[in-house]
Formats: sequence, C-alpha cells, structure tokens
Amino acid sequence: MRRLLVTALCFLLGANFATAQMEGVSTEVVYTSDLYSVTSGGADTGARYLQNLDLTASVDLSEAFDSNLGEFFVYLLYNDSTTLSDLIGDAQVASNIDANQGWRLYELWWDVPLAENISLRTGLYDLNSEFDAIETAGYFNNSSHGIGADYSQSGQNGPSIFPSTSAAFRLAWEPQGSMMLRYALLDGVPGDPNDPDAFVSAGIESGDGFLHALELENTFDSGVRAAIGTWRYTEDFEKINQFVGGQPVADSGNQGAYFFVDAPVIKSADGGWVNAFARYGVADESFNQLSSYLGFGAVAGGLIHSRPDDTIGLAVATAFNGQDYKDLNPGLVDGEETTIELTYSTQVTDYLRIQPDIQYVLNPGMDPSLDDALVIGVRFELAWASD
Repeated sequence: MRRLLVTALCFLLGANFATAQMEGVSTEVVYTSDLYSVTSGGADTGARYLQNLDLTASVDLSEAFDSNLGEFFVYLLYNDSTTLSDLIGDAQVASNIDANQGWRLYELWWDVPLAENISLRTGLYDLNSEFDAIETAGYFNNSSHGIGADYSQSGQNGPSIFPSTSAAFRLAWEPQGSMMLRYALLDGVPGDPNDPDAFVSAGIESGDGFLHALELENTFDSGVRAAIGTWRYTEDFEKINQFVGGQPVADSGNQGAYFFVDAPVIKSADGGWVNAFARYGVADESFNQLSSYLGFGAVAGGLIHSRPDDTIGLAVATAFNGQDYKDLNPGLVDGEETTIELTYSTQVTDYLRIQPDIQYVLNPGMDPSLDDALVIGVRFELAWASD
C-alpha cells in the first residue's frame, strides 16, 4: 500500500511539473476503494476491501504545438488482489473495480482529426469509454451499469474493457451537432488470457480475430440521449450446446445488439433534478451463456440545498441465461440474476467523495443452491486533477 501511494504521489508531482512546462497537458490521479460486506446469502458471508488506482495524462497536441495534431492520452491502472464476487457468487460483479491484481498500461492512444467532423483514434483503447456508455448509469457501482452483461461476457477474454484492453482503430463521425456515429475495429482477445496480470496487452496474435463495434447515438433538443449499437466477432467460437463426436462445434456468428435511453426527467427551478435510464441488449445464445440483459434506474440530485452535489440513485440489473445454456445444464441453473442497487454519493471535500451503497442480489450466479445475497458497503474516492 505504501509503495502504491508513493508511486501515485510521484506521478502527480511529475505530471504537475509537466503541466507547468507545456500548455495543453492535463493529468488526473484517482484512488478508489470499496469496503463491502456480504451480510447474508451468497456463497459466503464476510467483508472485502478493494482498491483501484487510475493515473491519466492527456496532451492536447493542437494547443501544445499550435497545430492540428489532435490528442494523445495515456492511462495507467492498478488493482489489488482482493475480490468481492467470490463471496457473493454473482455473475454481474457487484463492484466495478473488482479485477486481478497488477499494474496495467490500460490505454495509450492518439486521436487525430481527419476532417472537420471525423476523427480517428488508434492505440490501446477502452471500448466502454465511448460505446455503451450511459452517463446516469455511471453513478452506480455494479459492473453491468458500466457495460451491459450481454456485451461484457462476449469473446474469449471479454471485449476491450476493464481491466484488459486491446489495440483498436476507432472512427467517429459527427454528421450534425446532436448525432454521432462510431465504428471500432478491435483485437478480438484483449490482454493475455494466460497472464491476466500482464502490464501490457499481448498484442494481436494469430487466431485472435477481430471485434467489430458500431454505435449510433443522438441527443435530442429535450436532452434525451438515445443510442443503438451492434457488435460481431470475426473468429469462430465453440457453440454452447452443439457437439459432434463429443467435441463442441465451432462456427462464426458471435454477435449482439443493444439499445439505451438516458433522459432528464425533472429539472426544478431550485436546482433539483432527476435523470433516468434504460438499456436492453441481446447476444447470440448459441455462443454466449447470457442471451439478454435489461437494466434501468434513476438518479436524483440537488435535493438538499446545503449539499447541491449530493446524489441518490436506485437501479436494477437483470442478466438472463440463454436457452442453450439452460438445456446444457438442466435443473442446475436459474433463468436470471437480478441486482437491485441503492446508492448515495456525497462530495465531502474537493478531493474526497464517499458513496454508501446497498445491493441485493437475487439468484446469485443463477445458482439455485445459493440464497439471495445482501451486500452493504461504502466507496471512497480521492481525486486530484492538474486543471
């Protein structure tokens, strides 16, 4: 822990020095920790303390060098070895900082403008930083509110999301101010499945294939943001419940689609507001355990005049097992897992945010032998930014 904090401090001091020397440079250090207790149900009761450190630096090359060179971004990530989901036994992962231990070069990309309304981003890239990213859902700690469970389960080692990313090319076209079309071509196997603690992704290997991702979003005059997306892998995958001679059949067609809406519901004259979101996604059940996912929720802020930045939210995340997976495990799995999350976030100081959080997990891991789990915890977030 001491080494971790010293490293963060050195990075912060170095980054601030660089900022003083060059216009267009911004840095951020965010330390996040979760203290959760599984008080009943699940695989076991007990408490866990999880840690996550984000170190980022971006350079606006156009500002720094007075030329149209775009932006350069680097992101270092650290996670400790503690996991919460081994206690809960959940499929959707209650804490979105739950990951294998280690330092990782998480993102390293260059975003360059190709035309007035077209940009190209290339390098190590977090797909969920732009695709399937719902602002209101981001207030919650359950992983399914970061990227839908249908999407996050896909591929040999998941898509290019936390905690393992891959090389990618991303094109973004803004035909008008309210609309954005994104396409990304990514290495089909992010990170190194044989070495999940590796600092750098293993790179594009033979047989990895590619992941195609496409998303169209539009923000209406009312403030409602809606998006529809689709994804498909080029590599063949083993089918869940199709065998020849006792061996699983491999085929192409591992794909899925999703849709979400993120909308302001109430905005009062005294500063109070309520935003709500809903998302639904599907994945080909012949390749994926989860055939669909439904998530929705709402967040309110400005309810306490003396604490205008505090928020409270309630959300539900449900992941559904596909029929092929259920047929392969008759009577051994439930049809779905549902997590209900109630969370409150308070900005204590400019640097410290505290977020008490309660999650109730129904049918953890779709395992009928596990009782519903009650998970109570609190998140602490310390953040420093150079600008």
